[in-house]
Formats: sequence, C-alpha cells, structure tokens
Amino acid sequence: MKKALVILTAGILGLMSSFNNVTCAQNLKNIKEQGPLFITSLSFYHGFARIPYIPKEGETDKSTEILTQGLPVVNISQFMGYQFNPYVCLGVGVSFDYWTVKNAFLPVYVDFRVNMTKNRFAPQWYINLGYASRWHIDSKPYKVGTGNSTEYIIHGAKSGWMAETGFGLKVNVTYSTALIISAFARFQESSLRYYAGSAKPSQNIRPLLVNTDQSCLYISLGIKAGIAF
Repeated sequence: MKKALVILTAGILGLMSSFNNVTCAQNLKNIKEQGPLFITSLSFYHGFARIPYIPKEGETDKSTEILTQGLPVVNISQFMGYQFNPYVCLGVGVSFDYWTVKNAFLPVYVDFRVNMTKNRFAPQWYINLGYASRWHIDSKPYKVGTGNSTEYIIHGAKSGWMAETGFGLKVNVTYSTALIISAFARFQESSLRYYAGSAKPSQNIRPLLVNTDQSCLYISLGIKAGIAF
C-alpha cells in the first residue's frame, strides 16, 4: 500500500512539474477542440467489500450480519477516443488493476467525458461502463482484518461488470496536451470465497480452505492523474 502511494505521488508530482515547466515557457492562446484523443492515467483507489459474518463455534447463525474490509488497488489505464467539440469526448478504455490481495483484473469499457468549459482550465466529468475480466487470482485465502478473527477469504473470485464516475480538472499545457486530475467512485461486481459450515476445520487447516462462493459488489473511492494528448 505504501509503495502504491509513493508511485502515485511521484506520478502526480511529475505531471505538476511538467505543467510548471511548460506554462513558464509559453503563453498558451489556443487549445485543441476536435480530433483523436488519448489519455494515459495512473490511479490509486481504496475498495470496500461486504463480507458475510461467519459465526464462530458455539454461536447461533448470524449470516445476515455484515463485516467490511478495505482493499487498496493500483490502476493504470489507457483511453482512446475522439473529441467531437470543446465539450464532449467519447471512446473506449482498457486498464490493469492490481489488488493488494494479490489479484488482478483487466477491465475494458466505454468512456464518456464532458468538459464544463472550453477554457484552459476546465472542470471535467466522466463516466465509464464495462466488464472487468479476472486476469489473476491468488489461490491462498486472505485473512479478514477484523481484530482477532481467524477467518480467511479470497477476494475478487470472478469477472464481472464495472462502472466508474469521477470529477476533476483538465489543464491544457500546450495546444494538444493536457493534465487531468480527478477524484472518482468505482463499482465492480465480483465474488468472494470463504469457508462456511457447522464443522470448523482445525486452525492449521482453516487458512487453506474455502467452500462457499458469494456474489459481492466492491465499492471504491480514489484519485487519478493523467495526461491527455
């Protein structure tokens, strides 16, 4: 998680440094208003999973209770589309999402963007919708981070639909190059696997077992920095 924050911070600082260098070197008068558009972005987001309560030995069934667990994720994405006018952009995107529980997804999506103004500094809103294919999953269950809990689960056990929406600022630094910094919310359908049953395995075996697969909606909040050209 610390490495992810360092990488994202370095990326943002690098973009800001480029912005300062370019703005000091020239007085920008015109900006691109139409044509092919490409956006390369780096983001970090923190997801939350709704985990069913797993009763301990001797407890009554409490399957309706919910636990939550945070899931830090690092993402790199590429948008490829077309800017129709100063305000509207439409395209497709592909990204690589690395979950810190040692899982990874490859989302592919349709992306729609709106610039609120046609000025050099333009607030921007975007929304995308697509499908996140599971690329890798760690077969070893991951301990639920709830204090003294001894339960183990596997996050992101299947592919599923995803959606993301964000709001940020687009800053043009040359005629056809801009920096974009956004805050966003993300939703992804997947599932989690855990052990459920009246007969609990021994403490030595429990970290290796899962026998239940349940659909789960992962909800995340994050920040994104990108360069458009």
